[in-house]
Amino acid sequence: MPENVSSGAPVSVFTAQAARRFAPQTAVIHGRQRWSFAEFDTVVERLASGLAERLPAGERACVFLSNRPECMFLQAALERAGIVRIPVNARLTAHEVAAIVADSEAAVLFYDATTADRLGPLMQAQGPRLLWLCAVDSDARVNGPAYADLLTASVTPERLHRAGWDDLCSINYTSGSSGRPKGVMLTHRNWVAVYRNMLIDRDIRCDDIVAHIGPLSHASGTYFMPWFLRGATNVIIEGSSVENLLQAIKNMGVTVFTCVPTVLTRIVNHPNIDDYDLSTLRAIGYGAEPIPRNTLEKALDQFGPILTQNYGLTEAMMTCITLSPQDHFAPDGSPRIGALGRAYSFVEVVLRAPDGAPVAPGEIGEITVRSEHVMAGYWRMPEETAKVLRDGWLWSGDLARMDESGLITLAGRSKEMLISGGFNIYPQELEAVLTSCPRILEAAVIGVPDPKWGEAAVAFVSTVPGVSDEVAPIIEFCKPILGFKTPKQFIVLPSLPKNGNGKVDKINLRDRLSAEMRHEQ
Repeated sequence: MPENVSSGAPVSVFTAQAARRFAPQTAVIHGRQRWSFAEFDTVVERLASGLAERLPAGERACVFLSNRPECMFLQAALERAGIVRIPVNARLTAHEVAAIVADSEAAVLFYDATTADRLGPLMQAQGPRLLWLCAVDSDARVNGPAYADLLTASVTPERLHRAGWDDLCSINYTSGSSGRPKGVMLTHRNWVAVYRNMLIDRDIRCDDIVAHIGPLSHASGTYFMPWFLRGATNVIIEGSSVENLLQAIKNMGVTVFTCVPTVLTRIVNHPNIDDYDLSTLRAIGYGAEPIPRNTLEKALDQFGPILTQNYGLTEAMMTCITLSPQDHFAPDGSPRIGALGRAYSFVEVVLRAPDGAPVAPGEIGEITVRSEHVMAGYWRMPEETAKVLRDGWLWSGDLARMDESGLITLAGRSKEMLISGGFNIYPQELEAVLTSCPRILEAAVIGVPDPKWGEAAVAFVSTVPGVSDEVAPIIEFCKPILGFKTPKQFIVLPSLPKNGNGKVDKINLRDRLSAEMRHEQ
């Protein structure tokens, strides 16, 4: 055991254990390629050995790939080698990637043909600490061996499983912020807690065929491991396209998939959805942003009561609150709109006032979380860490209400709340009403300064196909429900912009509105 490395049984041990248990079964499918659990483990053992021979435990490695099997091979191999994984969204710009590499001081970055065009700044910025650039789909490399060389490395068991429970496992950078990126530090203990929460509270079965359409660098990759530990088959959808997902469900008998609500909106509004046999589906998971009411109702009509909502945040990865298929419905049978669900079995959730006191049932408070999966802190940012980790509780920045039974309903982000005419307005509540309008496909509300009201709500919407972009019918629908909270301005777009995770990009919308206001002046 190398010096300064604690002993233990982290994620890598459980991955190897599952591979032995389910050795002949199919673990991963991508296009026409298939790997059994035993074959998957062989790749991981060789990669991990090759990495451990070159890099010390605790070193950092960026994984900057489109959705492909190498994402999961490298995840498991880095964990087994005791090297800290830094997942990087394949849609990030060259500037954003360079900032993450610089902040983390990564020793290696794995890339592929789809991300190679953003490596220019990294190649030009080589300094005293040389960055090893390694392509997973060619022999291209800088300052280190090729990926193929790692795959042929001799397995050296004494170099593997060299991380302990509380050693750093990953640094996951938060999205949507400006300035210096924030790296969320997650230990092996944190990740084991995430997977345990899922295996306890989510319906994960050994005979499942799970389709991955979202970025494997984010939530979809997190779902990979609990199904792997259970012995299920993981299918990586080529091109991450809705058409390929629907085709995979039809041809391969996919039983489960997870996605963000914007993707589910595209699925339920797909013009040819009825041409696909989707009868094998038994569960659909969604999360990461509020779901439009029209999308939720269409999905329930299309698929039946098989939807599960998941709420988490990078700082408390994935498993904070979940809405079961049963809890999607109120006692009168109507769909619950805006509901997050209930806390996972081994997660404490308390809604608090700004002074830290718990709020009464039905009152709005900030979601605070205490659990074994809460982050160790932000990478090299102690002051920022102290702002959100207080007395063992993570302050999420999200506002919600909780009823007497523990059911939690989202109100919005504390930073997004606006005060108009002396009243608090939560964009999430307005968006829920807007997306219940039959004319609206998506909606996003932001607040802007207003000389009369202090702040005013501006709604960006896209309409369903074939519907005109007239604003008057939308106002007519919303006014009786929202009253004075009705947005003061409506902007109709063909579609709302999305960030690299597939969420509606409110920063883009705010910048667009600011540019329009400057132009008018």
